[in-house]
Amino acid sequence: MIDRFTYLIEKGKTAQGKNQLIKHFEGQKLTHKGAILAKCYECMGYYIDGKVDCHIKMCPLYNHMPFRGKEVETA
Repeated sequence: MIDRFTYLIEKGKTAQGKNQLIKHFEGQKLTHKGAILAKCYECMGYYIDGKVDCHIKMCPLYNHMPFRGKEVETA
């Protein structure tokens, strides 16, 4: 079974929150903003499906979501 850290490094999309989540997994201290970005990155499944709005308006972090308002681009 692959662990979350390895999966993040191998498959995680480059997006806001990736570096902060890596720092968290390594036991480093995060700023408040860094912690929010890391949580959104994790909650959104490492943005594998794209850097878009989660639409979870009931989440207390939603107002800080880095891709709030962005929609999925269709070809």
